[in-house]
Amino acid sequence: MRRGVGVQRKKIKQQAKRAYEDKGKELTEANLAHITAQMESFKTHLEEFARKRKHQISKDPLFRTQFQKLCAKLGIDPLASNKGFWAQILGVGNFYYEIGIQSIHICLATRSKNGGLISLDDLCTKLRKIRSSNKSLKSNAEGMQVTEEDVERALKSLEPLGNGIKLVTDPSGSHSKRVNKMVISVPVELSSDNLSVLQDAQETGYTNLENLQSKLGWSKERAERATGVLLRQGMIWVDSQTGRGIGKHDFWFPSLVKDMNNN
Repeated sequence: MRRGVGVQRKKIKQQAKRAYEDKGKELTEANLAHITAQMESFKTHLEEFARKRKHQISKDPLFRTQFQKLCAKLGIDPLASNKGFWAQILGVGNFYYEIGIQSIHICLATRSKNGGLISLDDLCTKLRKIRSSNKSLKSNAEGMQVTEEDVERALKSLEPLGNGIKLVTDPSGSHSKRVNKMVISVPVELSSDNLSVLQDAQETGYTNLENLQSKLGWSKERAERATGVLLRQGMIWVDSQTGRGIGKHDFWFPSLVKDMNNN
């Protein structure tokens, strides 16, 4: 008699478990359908917003950046694609491709002067100058102003092509607000020490072995190794006329000296 009761209780528990599982699955599917419907509604409203604000998105860099952030929260990347609805609505499908290719050309053209290291600010300045003098580009891009955010986005969109261009947003990892973003266009992997040398020169455009030893606590040998890599790549120039004595050199980054970059 007791055995029969035990079997019956087990069956009831199994039935209850299946009922809970079925109900849970039903609720999950309902929630998923609801979320999907919401996302479709968001997308529809976003498309309508893009139609109405097309001119402002194209002409106003700040508004374009805010629009991109809004789209990112919804998992939509409207400005990076050449195809589909967004390219037709916004008319900027080729915009990022164009400035990406132009940025690469600038990096290659200036490599003999800066060793393949150029500040993002200087790259943008040269890019704007090229685009402002090219009437066909101005008509194709509908007069869109280029911002640093646009160039960053363009370079990142070309990364899958293996173009060798790398953006360094914080050389030392210090998260400093005063750091210049740099673009590297040579096939070399810079170590954390190499990037620390770059970071030390951010404000003045140069550094030396004494600075690296005193500020970073490095040995002379470590400082020489770090600067040696940059020197061989042509990213830094040696100034031996410092007036501090024999062997007291300064290492200048031409990419950080605006006067040199603008010549």
